Amino acid sequence: MKSPADALIEAALAAARARDWAAYRAHFAQLREGCAALVEQHEDLRQRFDTLGAAAPQHDPEGCAAAFAELAALLREQHAGALRKWRPPPAPRALDLRGLQPPEPIVRIFEALERAPREPLRAILPHEPVPLYALLRERGFAWSGTQRADGAFELVIERGT
Repeated sequence: MKSPADALIEAALAAARARDWAAYRAHFAQLREGCAALVEQHEDLRQRFDTLGAAAPQHDPEGCAAAFAELAALLREQHAGALRKWRPPPAPRALDLRGLQPPEPIVRIFEALERAPREPLRAILPHEPVPLYALLRERGFAWSGTQRADGAFELVIERGT
């Protein structure tokens, strides 16, 4: 039986290979949060998580998937005991903001981020929220988004590293 960490690693790898960047970022954020204690103790892990966290996977999908696969192998080979004890943090909160008139989606996103600024937030919007990006950057948040098959835009927002 797979550990929760192994299941999350496999889900992130599958999302990266499918180029589902919103799902990949959500899984990656959960894994990074769950591995926080390991990352504090091991500089190599911190560097790898920081590098992947800052990457724009949509611009180098193969490189991102390969770097994540290397991180997964390192975690499984050198930190298997810690991974067996690992329990996943909660999945990113989800806000479905389709059907709202501007500026309501942006207002609701910032309200949710204010309530829990350290937790990743997943937002589903009717289109890419380009005006939101500068506002997020000013407030120290990072994001990753992707167009969904249903035409909506999915965005994962988290505190910048």
